[in-house]
Amino acid sequence: MHIVSASRRTDIPHYYAEWFRARRKAGFAEYRTVFGGGAAGYFRASLEPEKVLGYLFWTKYAGPFHAELKELREEKIPYVFQYTVTGYGKEIESGIPERSAVIKDFIKVAKSLPGPESIQWRYDPVLISTKVYTHAWHRKNFKEIAASLSGHTRVVNVSFTEPYQKAIDKVPEGHEITWRRTDKQRAAIYKKYPGLRAAGEREIKLLEDLAAIAGEYDMQLRVCCNSEYTERFPAAQCCGAELFAPYGPVISWQVAALPPGPSRESCRCVKTVDIGMDNTCPGGCFYCYVTTAPELAVKNFEQHDPGAPHLR
Repeated sequence: MHIVSASRRTDIPHYYAEWFRARRKAGFAEYRTVFGGGAAGYFRASLEPEKVLGYLFWTKYAGPFHAELKELREEKIPYVFQYTVTGYGKEIESGIPERSAVIKDFIKVAKSLPGPESIQWRYDPVLISTKVYTHAWHRKNFKEIAASLSGHTRVVNVSFTEPYQKAIDKVPEGHEITWRRTDKQRAAIYKKYPGLRAAGEREIKLLEDLAAIAGEYDMQLRVCCNSEYTERFPAAQCCGAELFAPYGPVISWQVAALPPGPSRESCRCVKTVDIGMDNTCPGGCFYCYVTTAPELAVKNFEQHDPGAPHLR
């Protein structure tokens, strides 16, 4: 049995509810990764209820997805959420609804779950722009969101904006971004772009302030795949037994027994099967690591067949 991740690569709850419904009815979904799709061109994931331990949904807005969640509840299939709420403007996340609408839906999703431990808030990335999204802006924005979500979640996961080549190439005009600081994995990108602003002590102080705010609202701030900060802050585990614990001890043990399945360096997640695909999310988030070009993602979304076994 396995956990189905839907999806790190595209926002299935927001954009692909009809496709997800069809794939569950068919009992399988096909997908490719950036490295390919195996000998047959696509990998196949079983969605048959007896093969699925549960679903992990990743989203920035699940408004169109509540009918699917209702069916999962009726079939007694566990599901959990990594739900992003950041409040950035349209120049950063062009396809995401206003913050108030996202918060309202987060709470609606949380109330459908057996406990607040089964949904984690992602304030991710912590995108710092010297003219707009300043440290002061983040302290105010984070506190407002935390106050709204208080009692509906216990964890907030954060990380700084990664200096991916495709992200650097898509920075909106007028923004100077602070990126995750250099290490051996990013040395080449900082050598290529020596003018990049890297996170430093001011950003650590910001995380300390955000952690204190989170604590005021009965949440724990954790850092996701930013291993350089784990001496000061707890490390995130975006898929693990903790998320599924409100469903009871049996599924918790089953999830805990799954092998590690890190998606990148310092990731602590257990193994999942992710049914999403790159270049299919029309959310327009410039920092996205799986979207080569927003126009391509929009085109793929508009042309996708909800009855097809894969997203593109």
